[in-house]
Amino acid sequence: MKFNILKLILVALIFISCKEEKESVKAAKVPEATQIAKSIRCYSYTKNNDTIYLSYTELDDSFVDGNLTYKMFEKDSNRGSFKGKWIGDSLFADYEFQSEGSISTREIFFYKTDAGLIEGYGPVKDTLNKIIFQEHSTLVLNENILLKPVDCD
Repeated sequence: MKFNILKLILVALIFISCKEEKESVKAAKVPEATQIAKSIRCYSYTKNNDTIYLSYTELDDSFVDGNLTYKMFEKDSNRGSFKGKWIGDSLFADYEFQSEGSISTREIFFYKTDAGLIEGYGPVKDTLNKIIFQEHSTLVLNENILLKPVDCD
């Protein structure tokens, strides 16, 4: 009888220790999708009656999450958010925005210089309700519009 009680206690201790080990392993694992914010950066362009404001948060592995607003004189303004990634000095992102009451998505490209960000343009195509660049190698920088670093509000 004492031998059976000892077996039962031993089995119970092994079970408890295994359960605690599994729980500690689960607690130690961090989901891969979790991103840790590194810093927030803000840029602005203002000339005549045109304004562009861009802000983004840097995440792990060069990923970014941000907001972008265009208020161009005598054109429809648009405001939205983007998610993308830095590849060297080039930021490629999907920009989801609202303009004239409808929501659209288009690919955006910005190139980082010492002075700020320059937006790039090029031929586009519409695929699955999203406007994307036909070829990244054909993008051209609009050097007339430089978004300069500003303090984030």
